[in-house]
Amino acid sequence: MQLQKVDIVKNTKLQYLSHELLFLAKSGQPYRGSVYVNFMSLGETFNLLDFKKYITSLRDKKLNAEDIAYEIFLTITKSIETQNLGIVVDLTARGGIQQRISYGNEFNVVHKENIFQVR
Repeated sequence: MQLQKVDIVKNTKLQYLSHELLFLAKSGQPYRGSVYVNFMSLGETFNLLDFKKYITSLRDKKLNAEDIAYEIFLTITKSIETQNLGIVVDLTARGGIQQRISYGNEFNVVHKENIFQVR
């Protein structure tokens, strides 16, 4: 899926978060989790509605858990130009096993419970 590009001020540091990540493992086992996206803008970002639709579309894909961060990284890099793009995915599989998977530039994840919380 191509994410629609939105022009913004260059060198803006962005971090996006969604707690709505859901996809199926190759075995059919569901994975639920959160995805964090962090990058510096080179003058563009992606449309957030498109990103929401993309995250929702992953529900129809079967992936190895270890590949999900790369899948999201690849979709973003095909859609917009960024600097220091990093993806972190926190997953919980059935049975309570938790994983953190990352791809790209490392960054500190900002945990927010709602849009009004500032740390």
